[in-house]
Amino acid sequence: MARQNSGAFWGGAGLVWRQQGLLWWIFVVNFVLAFFSIHGIIPRTGAILDHSLAAHRLVSGFDIGALAEMAVQPGVSPLSVSPAALAYTLVFFVFMLFMTGGILEVYRRDIRLTTSEFFEACGAFFWRFVRMVLWLLLCLIPIAILHRILRAIAVHIGDNAVSAMTGVWCSIIVGIVILVLLLILRLWFDMAEVHCVAQNERRVRRALRVAWGVTFGNFGKLFGMFLGIAILACIGFGFGLWLWMYVLPSTAITVAFFLGQAMILWWLGGRLWQRSAETIWYQGYLARAAEVVAPAASHYPVVTPQPPPSPLPPPSATDAV
Repeated sequence: MARQNSGAFWGGAGLVWRQQGLLWWIFVVNFVLAFFSIHGIIPRTGAILDHSLAAHRLVSGFDIGALAEMAVQPGVSPLSVSPAALAYTLVFFVFMLFMTGGILEVYRRDIRLTTSEFFEACGAFFWRFVRMVLWLLLCLIPIAILHRILRAIAVHIGDNAVSAMTGVWCSIIVGIVILVLLLILRLWFDMAEVHCVAQNERRVRRALRVAWGVTFGNFGKLFGMFLGIAILACIGFGFGLWLWMYVLPSTAITVAFFLGQAMILWWLGGRLWQRSAETIWYQGYLARAAEVVAPAASHYPVVTPQPPPSPLPPPSATDAV
């Protein structure tokens, strides 16, 4: 079983590489939408940095602390979401939701589909995945309620603790718990989408029930694979961020631009890696289930139909005497 998980883990990376055209298309669409969405942010950023003594912290490199300080300024935050940026974000979300059916179909068959076949798969599963998103939003409500309760408890503990770090550690623990719950929820819905495409399931609630049994019946294997890919994606993204902050000189604007795009490409590739690994694992799961059913059926005796007995010949004259 561990070998099969390892095969799905690394096989998913190979599948993303073989079908890398999907990754490049997503990257190009993301780049174009991001280019148009930043026009509302640039003027506000310039208006703040032109009159700020902390501007050198961003001009001479990339400083997360300086960026965070600007983000919390009320009314003047350059990172506040403008209507245009929100619209482009929504467009990218709908685009990815539409593409998911085609992506999973390509990963399931591991072949290069024609344009008509790909978009046929995208359209066939789009509205099913829209309904699945609505179920996802419903499932996020109890997690949001739990988050507020745990945050209130953490704040209460921090206010009554002797050490100032107690509240900080409580907030970190709450964040980790909520993050794990969100990852589990994402894995469950991922497997529901994979099941929909693999079995052409039209009923979303049935897909969620089946995915629930598959996910939590094999939770350690699936979550370990899902989390492992997520950790690798975070490590690669964090390494790029470290290079940007501490290695690149402030004059290397072109290199910083390409480094930032490489980080985004790596992050998108990590997400596609998760989807391909889930698809490979689910196909192996179906194959193993079929192997279990086949030997079970062979234990029953097989009755071969016998031909009817031939009629007796008529008695001869000698027999009569």
